[in-house]
Amino acid sequence: MTKQKIKIDIFSDINCPWCYVGERRLNKALQQAGNQYEAEISFKAYELNPNIPQDGLARLDYFKGNYGEQIVSQLPAMDQRMTQAGAEEGIKFNFSDSMPINNTFNGHRLIWLAGQYGVQHEVASALFKAYFTDNRPMNDTAVLKEIGIAQGIPAERLENFFESEEGKKEVREMEAFAQSAGITGVPAFVINDQYLVSGAQPAETFLNVFKQVAPAIQKLDLEGNSCEVGGVC
Repeated sequence: MTKQKIKIDIFSDINCPWCYVGERRLNKALQQAGNQYEAEISFKAYELNPNIPQDGLARLDYFKGNYGEQIVSQLPAMDQRMTQAGAEEGIKFNFSDSMPINNTFNGHRLIWLAGQYGVQHEVASALFKAYFTDNRPMNDTAVLKEIGIAQGIPAERLENFFESEEGKKEVREMEAFAQSAGITGVPAFVINDQYLVSGAQPAETFLNVFKQVAPAIQKLDLEGNSCEVGGVC
C-alpha cells in the first residue's frame, strides 16, 4: 500500500503550552492513522514575546506588566485547566509564579539547526519538556547546547553556534512568513503548503483534515499493457 504524503509545518513557540499539547495531539493522530500517511514535519519559528529581555521575566511580573491584576487573579484557574489538558496528553506542566517567561529567539535557532541533522522534532519536544516540566531557562545557551547535544546535534557544531550569526536570518524569515500569511497565534499547522489548522485541535480533527487534504491516488478506468507483480508481462 502506497502511503499518502502529507507535509506539515508547525508554527509554534517554546513559551506556548498549547503548542506542546498541539504537538502531542498531532503525534497521536499520526499514530492512530498507522501506515496510511507519510508525514514530513517541520517546526517553524514564531515568537509570542519577541520583545522580552534576553534574561527573561518572572511569569507573575510578566502577566502583571502586560495584562494587569485581573489576569493575575485568573492565573490559578488557567493553570489548572492547562494542567488537566496536558495530563490527558501525557504532559506534566509545572507552573509557578516565578517560572520565567523566556526570550525564545535562540531556542528557535537551535530548532532550525536541528533540522540539518534530522532531529528537529526531538529537539522541539525536548525544549518543551525542559521548559514546562523541568522549568529550565530557555534563554540560557548552555542549557540549549546541552539539549541539542542530547538529541543528536554534534557538540562541535554547537561550540560557537550561539555566538555566530547562524540561523538568525532564517528565524526572522520564518516569522515574517507567518505574519504575511495572517498567522496571529500558535500553534498553527500549515498542511501541504495551503491548508491552515489553527489551535491545539483534538487528534480526531487532525485525522479528518488528513482525509480531506491528503493527495489520494485514484485509478482511472483505462486499459494498457503492463507487467504484473512477479514479472509476468
